[in-house]
Amino acid sequence: MLNPSKSDCITILSAASELADDSMLPLDPGRLGLSRNGMLAAAAFLSERACFRHYREGDGHYAVGALSLQGRLRLEQLSHG
Repeated sequence: MLNPSKSDCITILSAASELADDSMLPLDPGRLGLSRNGMLAAAAFLSERACFRHYREGDGHYAVGALSLQGRLRLEQLSHG
């Protein structure tokens, strides 16, 4: 069971909330200001909970799409809860 930090989840969700519907956000720990392990744990946790409209993984690189309704609700919950 993954146990990502609340702040790592908020960072990824906030970045994805800025995307247009068909855009993808490459998950780069340096660009997001996260550790690689923290980023991977948060991305896996959020994608398993259908927080993104799209999710792509290949050759050790990850990208997420715009937030789904679930993702917007989770961002609101984490930010204010």
